[in-house]
Amino acid sequence: MSVHVFGSVARAVRGTFSAFAVLAAGVCSMALGAESPVPHSAKCPLSSFDAPALNRPKDPRQFGAKCDGVTDDSAAFQKAVNAGDIRIAAGTCIINKTVTIRVSHRHIRCAPDTVLKRTVSDAGSMFMYEAGARALIGNSIVNCTFVGANAVRPHIDFNAPGHWDIPVLTRGNVSNFLLAGNTFRQFFGQSMFQTTGANGGSGDRVIFNKFKSCPLYGPAFVGHMHGYVAYNELVDCTAGVENDDPTDNTGGNILECNRVSSSEAVGSITGGVYGGTSNYSGNIVRYNVVLGEKTSIMKEPREGGRSAQYYGNSCTKGCRME
Repeated sequence: MSVHVFGSVARAVRGTFSAFAVLAAGVCSMALGAESPVPHSAKCPLSSFDAPALNRPKDPRQFGAKCDGVTDDSAAFQKAVNAGDIRIAAGTCIINKTVTIRVSHRHIRCAPDTVLKRTVSDAGSMFMYEAGARALIGNSIVNCTFVGANAVRPHIDFNAPGHWDIPVLTRGNVSNFLLAGNTFRQFFGQSMFQTTGANGGSGDRVIFNKFKSCPLYGPAFVGHMHGYVAYNELVDCTAGVENDDPTDNTGGNILECNRVSSSEAVGSITGGVYGGTSNYSGNIVRYNVVLGEKTSIMKEPREGGRSAQYYGNSCTKGCRME
């Protein structure tokens, strides 16, 4: 995975899950309230999101997790997600190794005051959703707080293993993933949530999350189609689309009603600027609030590709249109 100096992740829908996905999961959805980061309007009207109900969830403590802020609970978390849905009670759970999920409709939810923490910089992803010959469909992570070992003003070395210090990574055809109501901050990885692969799935929803102190991206779609990034707050983070190759899937991605600001580092939003001659014209960036001297809306492809569609965005207080 190669990375540009700025705005580049690796070259590596709106609404609820479809009725089919919900029925296939064998559970009912439930509405969870959320605080919108942008002013309520007819164009940005949402104040809640639909999350799947948990199906006979277990707590990782039942598999040996301590969640005492000291013990590495990675092995217990792996056993828990292998067994089924999990609900994590309050505590600080250290996850210093990769927990891999290879099944569909596996749901993770955190109680208030639950922290999923990493104390190392170079152990790869925290949660890896890996599709094989068949797609993974309908997984979710809801209402968790992820804290990495990086500084408030984060450092990243794209030539070091730490650039894979990504809390949530999907690999291959992972679709209809819900990432909602979470907080992410201070990881070493090039993104906090990222899809990967030429066919990086479709229909992911990244909504009502808070991304802070990112070395580069908060959420990043690579090879993904019909994704939805909305109602997220990004501080010193970028949200966007960036393919590894012009032949990677893209199109139908909507980024709307997000708030992007800066304090220590840059923050931006883009429908696609890198990825060779990628055609990003099917992606839409609209109704976002971007403000601050270190922020930007990155519109123009850097390598000859076709630009996404941009309209209705607010770029103020030093924000640049690039």
